Amino acid sequence: MPELKQEDHFASAGERHFRDADYLRDDGRLPAADHLYGFAAECATKSLLLRFTEVSMDPKPGEAKPSSKPWAENPGDPGRIIEFGHVNELIRDIGLLAHGRAGAQLHAVLDGDLRVFKKWHVKFRYYDGGYAQAEMVERRRTAAHRILVLHQEARRNGKLT
Repeated sequence: MPELKQEDHFASAGERHFRDADYLRDDGRLPAADHLYGFAAECATKSLLLRFTEVSMDPKPGEAKPSSKPWAENPGDPGRIIEFGHVNELIRDIGLLAHGRAGAQLHAVLDGDLRVFKKWHVKFRYYDGGYAQAEMVERRRTAAHRILVLHQEARRNGKLT
């Protein structure tokens, strides 16, 4: 059995987080569901970046160990790198890759769906949960689902559509 690549791990994690989020949403646990929808969208997006752009998990320049985060050289600032973090940061960072065909295509496809996560933040896991309103959780679920479907179709046919 071949060793899984990081993009495969991201893909599996995205699907798992989405299923877990649905389970929690159906149980009325909206803050936890909202958090996992964000992670599902983040993981699927990172998998897409690794598959269809120059983003890498290889060691960064001057480092020996593989990176713990996806990264790419910043086309607007040679010599600097972009690290791809949490879902609320991805729309800005993907926009920096929009110069290449795949980067521009990915940005165009994901732009609206990722914007739903603009005010999502990983630190919300420490909050009381009052921020998680049903309407926003549903919007984030819909966006995460669309990103996951895009990812599944891209894996199946080898291109972004």
